[in-house]
Amino acid sequence: MNIKPKLVDPAWLLQSNLFPKPKIKIIKKPIIIDTKSNNSFIINIVGFMILIIGGICLYQRLREREMKRIDNQNAIIGFNEYVKEYIK
Repeated sequence: MNIKPKLVDPAWLLQSNLFPKPKIKIIKKPIIIDTKSNNSFIINIVGFMILIIGGICLYQRLREREMKRIDNQNAIIGFNEYVKEYIK
């Protein structure tokens, strides 16, 4: 078992005048926290707005999926026709 050696007796330091005794400070004005304010309603509204915006983005992406796929196919077909035309 490793025991850390004590080089100075702590009781001697407390009795001597090397270290001044800590002064106790009294707080004159206590900090008053208003516990009546309830922020959970605001947090719920913000969360609900985030969900609505996310839902709208996902719905728009679902509606445009088919159009994007058709545009990609048209681009591929157009590039294929371009290559065939310039090879001849």
